[in-house]
Amino acid sequence: MKPASKTLKDKPAFTIIELLTVMSIIIILIGLLVPALTRVKRYARLVKQKAQFHSIGVALDLFSSEYDGYPDSYKDDEVPVPYCGAMKLAEAMVGQDFKGFHPDSRFRRDGLDGPPGPTTRDLYPAKDQPNIDQYRENLKARHMFLQLENANANTLDSIYKNSGPFDPCSVVLCDVYNRATNLKTSKGIGMPILYYKANPANIGHVTSTKVPDLESNIYDVRDNQELINIPLPWSGVLVHPMASDGTSSIGSIPGPAIPAWPGLFYQLTLNPKIPTRDRPYRAESYLLLSAGFDGEYGTSDDVWNF
Repeated sequence: MKPASKTLKDKPAFTIIELLTVMSIIIILIGLLVPALTRVKRYARLVKQKAQFHSIGVALDLFSSEYDGYPDSYKDDEVPVPYCGAMKLAEAMVGQDFKGFHPDSRFRRDGLDGPPGPTTRDLYPAKDQPNIDQYRENLKARHMFLQLENANANTLDSIYKNSGPFDPCSVVLCDVYNRATNLKTSKGIGMPILYYKANPANIGHVTSTKVPDLESNIYDVRDNQELINIPLPWSGVLVHPMASDGTSSIGSIPGPAIPAWPGLFYQLTLNPKIPTRDRPYRAESYLLLSAGFDGEYGTSDDVWNF
């Protein structure tokens, strides 16, 4: 029988140098894998976001076929009250109450089919209104262009603690990034998808070297400006403070620097494949914008439908 001291001495073991070498290799591999996994995760989200845009696009084309045109995106309605492009998109897709779009809608935030009066109808009445038969007839007239499972539709008070100038019950379609927390369910929730309808009758498109003539632009950055002006839900920070007319942060001095929003909006949407004139992408239809991974509009990871 061998002495215990000799047995322990003969037992194979790693040296400190070998252990440090193995640990260094593991650290290097982790350093290589983590960024790669992050890129894969972001790419998967991007693919999912593009798929959501595709679903919305199909629904918008159905809407356009049925009503001979895409929903308006003008920042107000005929009252006028703040009711921006993102909210009008959501109404067209799922209605103001998640029960479908009413064909007589005039895209008013109050849901009425005209100025208040004895014959005015509420197109999105509450279920507990007195005439249940009238309510059922109302629902039969509705059209759900985008199924709720694919819409990711939420009210503003689910996203923002303070919904700014908007009715907190206004509905928006949210993107697939869970940057914000749903204030009602505490689950991850996306930021509102911005919607801009093209005005093919116009020919203008601002660049960083021009003072904007917003009235002649194919797209109007003001359509969602008041929504962008709401502070970020997780920090309370206002990212793009400016006047609602969309002109306060664009200068007339040419330069290589990227302009602040809304000038950046026009630079990012400029179609470089048409070098002979300033013309945006999708100049005859609409633009969709997701705030992307960071949840902030006007940053490098924004996702567009082009």
